[in-house]
Amino acid sequence: MRYIFALFLSGFSISVTAQATRRIVKDFDFDLKKDTISVNSDMRTLECSLSTQQYKKIVSKTITRLNFGNMLVATKKGFEFWNDYGRSGFISVFEYNKTAKKMRLVKMKRTDYELNGTYSGENGGNSSVDLLTNKYSAHFNVVRNNKIVKLPLITGTMVFPKTYLQTFGDDINFSYEAKCVAIYNSYQLKDK
Repeated sequence: MRYIFALFLSGFSISVTAQATRRIVKDFDFDLKKDTISVNSDMRTLECSLSTQQYKKIVSKTITRLNFGNMLVATKKGFEFWNDYGRSGFISVFEYNKTAKKMRLVKMKRTDYELNGTYSGENGGNSSVDLLTNKYSAHFNVVRNNKIVKLPLITGTMVFPKTYLQTFGDDINFSYEAKCVAIYNSYQLKDK
């Protein structure tokens, strides 16, 4: 009987832990009242309720490629939405904007474990773009003479439209990916 009870408790705690990454209750708008962000897998959206908006539900655009392994991670000033696709993934960082009184996308991060199909998992890289400053940086690997070579740090400017939670969808992530791949391809040719 004790074994069955212990098994039930451990199963319950695992499910609670798993659910915790799909919903965060925290004061996002800094008014000392709890707010909520969650992933709605059925609707394929992010949903947020802020006390400064009288807890009116704010819903993102559809996330067309919402992966099973997605999760939310609390940060000091907001939250991160992780959407991983196995060999690549995005982290979208949101913070509360006091002027607009909305959750704003302030940064995107991208990891790609394979940019061409010859060296699976070794010839990718990672990048990030700060949407408040438009500063972009990336670390990529390329294949040279059947060896993996690290490219020098790539920096530059990348501009995206101002995006709030209610206008966020994964289309901005894939636009970011297309720009990253174009930069990767141009640097791969330059660095031969």
